[in-house]
Amino acid sequence: MGGDRWFAALYDLATGCFEGGVLRKLRVWVAGEAAGRVLEVGVGTGANFPYYPEALGLVAVDPNLFMLARARRRADRLGRDVGLIRAAAEALPFADGSFDTVVATLVFCSVFDLDRAVAEVRRVLRPGGTFRFIEHVRAEGGLLGRLQDGATPAWRRVAGGCHLNRRTVEAIERAGFELVRLEDHSLLFMPLVAGVARPK
Repeated sequence: MGGDRWFAALYDLATGCFEGGVLRKLRVWVAGEAAGRVLEVGVGTGANFPYYPEALGLVAVDPNLFMLARARRRADRLGRDVGLIRAAAEALPFADGSFDTVVATLVFCSVFDLDRAVAEVRRVLRPGGTFRFIEHVRAEGGLLGRLQDGATPAWRRVAGGCHLNRRTVEAIERAGFELVRLEDHSLLFMPLVAGVARPK
């Protein structure tokens, strides 16, 4: 629990240097084009809140109570009505087909069970709904991918369980999603992907 507190306290500081560049641009369309009843999985400190359209019905989950407290303060500062719930991505407390859009940004690197978490996203999406995401992923082949593999065990211990080497796009496709849009970017030395997917 103490680690959760410190991770929450340092998260915005650690990611802030990227927010003025690639992450802000990607949040504008990943969160900014969400529609209908929206679920954000792994809301963290609420970094996406400024980008959502005003009229959304927005619900957000995170397993870290300290992250949720920071997200609540950010929502209050912005005057946003957000339903915040403590829950893990692998066990979303919602009925099948509850949401028009699910958003996740920099989340699936740190979930305990990647395939189960993505399957839960698909379950709570209505038919025809959209899954919108930004995730850093493992480099395919070459030295960089091997370096990510080697660094991940130590990195997980200091970065809230974050895996540097997750193959998240493949997990999304395994869960029965069709990729509608996928963009390749970079975050420092790591490949970064942003995309939109729909249930098949």
